[in-house]
Amino acid sequence: MLTLLLSCQTNKRSYTSKPSKSIVNPDSDLLEVNAVAHHINDSLTTVFLEVVNENLIYRRQDTSAAFYSELKVSYKLFSEQNSRKIIDSSSYYVNDRAGESVSLKNLHSKFNVKARFGNSYYLNIEVLDINKRTKYNMGMNIYKLNNFSAQNYLVSSNNQIVFKNNFIQNQKLNISLSNAPLNKIRVEYFSKNFPLAAPPFSMKPADETKYIPDSIFTMEVKENIFSLTMPVKGFYHIKANEFNNEGLTLYTFDKTFPGVSDNDEMIDCTRYLMNKDEYDECKTASDKKNCIDNFWISIGGSNERARELLKKYYGRVKEANKYYTSYTQGWKTDRGMIFVVYGPPTNNYTSNNSEIWTYGSESNINHLRFVFKKTANPFSDNDFILQRSQFFKEPWYTAVDYWRQGHIYLDFGR
Repeated sequence: MLTLLLSCQTNKRSYTSKPSKSIVNPDSDLLEVNAVAHHINDSLTTVFLEVVNENLIYRRQDTSAAFYSELKVSYKLFSEQNSRKIIDSSSYYVNDRAGESVSLKNLHSKFNVKARFGNSYYLNIEVLDINKRTKYNMGMNIYKLNNFSAQNYLVSSNNQIVFKNNFIQNQKLNISLSNAPLNKIRVEYFSKNFPLAAPPFSMKPADETKYIPDSIFTMEVKENIFSLTMPVKGFYHIKANEFNNEGLTLYTFDKTFPGVSDNDEMIDCTRYLMNKDEYDECKTASDKKNCIDNFWISIGGSNERARELLKKYYGRVKEANKYYTSYTQGWKTDRGMIFVVYGPPTNNYTSNNSEIWTYGSESNINHLRFVFKKTANPFSDNDFILQRSQFFKEPWYTAVDYWRQGHIYLDFGR
């Protein structure tokens, strides 16, 4: 039986501030950078990097030359987040020659960091678009305390390394292992549908979720590689043995993920704005598309305004899915709920085990401050729980009413 522990494991309170636009903003033109770490031995870890070229600047010296882009990738490995002790660091360049025209694609590179077995680290990666003079920063934890973490697995599909852990049903994956040779691997299947987050003022204690897998099977491993086909729904939790819950989790979502898949999900996502009667009516309607369309038209006042509201609201749902998905879709999580309704925070402060989001000027007594605590979760490193308070009741209904009056709620005080 697996338990999702709703508690924080450390009391460190050293925070760094990050502009919210560099983290989550549907209208952002910043680079999209993805990374995955894979331990190759007891002293080295390979980091695979992917940069989507959609927002890169391509230039050429003259009309006879090809268009080109140039990136500078710099990285620093620390003993922990907010530490000043650099374990390893370096930089390198990535160039792309595009010919006479530029097509959308992903640029790939990789580098090794000196991460030794028995330790955990924090890796900061900076990607600079030299032509545009725009920087993108991202951070990731490097877990090397044992041979069971997700970073001991490397997932590929169609001979390409994947930079995500969500897939579509029946998608075939190849998974390689870096830990001690194994003849078999244990796969636990879960089909549970998780509920969406409760309102931020709800004082009902969070339920301790206990459950066993819906099914368990083993896979043969040959030369540290095995293949797996994704289920119709739910997720797989892959473990080296039955005694340790650490491992790799792979999720099945609709092919439109991180976007909204169908009318049922559109209705579910909109529950944050709907009252119970409106929600029940749409969920049981014979024509669900017409019902959800009428809801948006009723609060927008016109088709044109409804389309604008739809675009922004479900755009936020998509961004929440990108950044806050853990063992369930990002829009269902606490951070996803706040992001969908309130939008990107004015400031985002992060530490080893928590995030603080603020809305409005912090010198204003009416500004909002949401604190999210990281929880121990065998399935995800991205699970944060909101510290709820009755104080949020009035601000929550204010934001919801703002939407229901046909306005896009941007941030506190607007």
